[in-house]
Amino acid sequence: MSHHPERRKLPLIAVYEETAAKAEQRVTELLGAAGASPAEVHTLIAAIKAGAVEGAQGEVIELDTQAPADSGDQVHEGWFRAVEAIADRLAHIADRTVQQARATAAGLKTPSPAPSRTPRPLPTPVDSVGEEQVHQVLEAAENIFVSLTGYTGFDRDLSEEILTVVLKCVSGEQQDGYAGQLEAFAYAHRGRLEDLYGKYGPGGKFADESRCYLTHQPESLVVCERLDTVPMWLEAVWNTELDAELTLERFTNHWRYGLSPS
Repeated sequence: MSHHPERRKLPLIAVYEETAAKAEQRVTELLGAAGASPAEVHTLIAAIKAGAVEGAQGEVIELDTQAPADSGDQVHEGWFRAVEAIADRLAHIADRTVQQARATAAGLKTPSPAPSRTPRPLPTPVDSVGEEQVHQVLEAAENIFVSLTGYTGFDRDLSEEILTVVLKCVSGEQQDGYAGQLEAFAYAHRGRLEDLYGKYGPGGKFADESRCYLTHQPESLVVCERLDTVPMWLEAVWNTELDAELTLERFTNHWRYGLSPS
C-alpha cells in the first residue's frame, strides 16, 4: 500500500485584505458623493479588479519559457501545461469579475425619475422588527440556503437573533415585500452564492465556522443582499447591536473578494 506525503499548504496573501476593503469603501463613498450611481461605482471597481488580474496573468504567461535549466522535455512540457492552466484560470477570474459586476449593476439600475422639485423621501427606518417578519424572511432564507448547500445543521435561534437586528436596515417601505426581494436577489446572484458557500460554507475548502459562523447560517443570504444594497447602513446597525464586528468584516471580504481566511 502506497503512502503519499501530506501536501504542504501553499502560502496565501494575507497583507492587503483589510486595506483593500477599506480602500473600496472609501472609493465608493467618494464616487457616490461625486454623483456616480451605485451601478456605475460597482462596475468601475470591478473593472479595476479585473485589470489587476489580467496584469497578473500577463506576468504568469512570461513564465512559460522559464522551466528549470537542464531539465528534460517531459519537465518542460509539464511546466508549460502548469503555466497554461494558471493563465487560463486567471483569465476566467477576470472575465467572471466583470460579468458578475454587470449582472449586479443591472439589478441596481432603476428608471430615472421624472424631473421634479419635490425631494425624494428618505427610506423610513424601523425601530424594531416583529417576530412574524423575522420568521417569514428566515423561512425564505432557509429554503434558498438549503438548496445551495444541502446543509440543515444551522442554529435557528441564532438566525432569529441576527435577523432581528439585520432587518432593521430594510426600510419600512420594503419590509412587506422583502422575502420576495431576497428570493429575486438569490436568483440573480446564484453563481456568486454558490462560489461563496462552495469555498467557505459547510464542507467548503476554506470552511472555518469558528472564525466566520455566518457562512454556515441561512441569514447570511440577507447579509449578502444588504451588503450589495446598503453596506454602510448594515455596518452601522450590526456594529451597534451585535458584538461580532470582526465576523461581519471577514464575511464581507469573503462575499466581495473571495478572500480565504488568514
